[in-house]
Amino acid sequence: MRAVAGRHRHDPAPPWDPAKFDSTVFASVAPLAQTRIAVLSEIVDYVDFLFLDEPVRDEQSWQKAMKEGAADILAAAQDAFGALETWSAEPLKAALERVGEERGLKLGKTQAPVRVATTGRTVGLPLFESLEVLGRERTLARLAAARAELA
Repeated sequence: MRAVAGRHRHDPAPPWDPAKFDSTVFASVAPLAQTRIAVLSEIVDYVDFLFLDEPVRDEQSWQKAMKEGAADILAAAQDAFGALETWSAEPLKAALERVGEERGLKLGKTQAPVRVATTGRTVGLPLFESLEVLGRERTLARLAAARAELA
């Protein structure tokens, strides 16, 4: 994961390679972001994970989410997500809820390490819709990368 560069609210250029921007992907998440941002310049931090090869590394988010047990949650989520026939928000949510239930954890505690592993931050767009748009291959690769970093 790459460190969060010193982005400032007025930076005109996004942190991703313009060739990696996909307007269809952006259009699919824009309605999700509308309810979460106050000014348009905030959108970059909500969608950058979709256009970067790996998520930014927000150290504060990492420390908050990657506590004891996080590697186990990531492994179980990777297995559960990998076994899904349909890659969409509802089955992804149901799979992660099962992972949490098996560990006696509420969804919020279960989804925190998954969110940080896949998006780089503890706050963002709705997780399961984000994973749906991110796609199976990239989601599973990011979960594996975060697990490797925790090992």
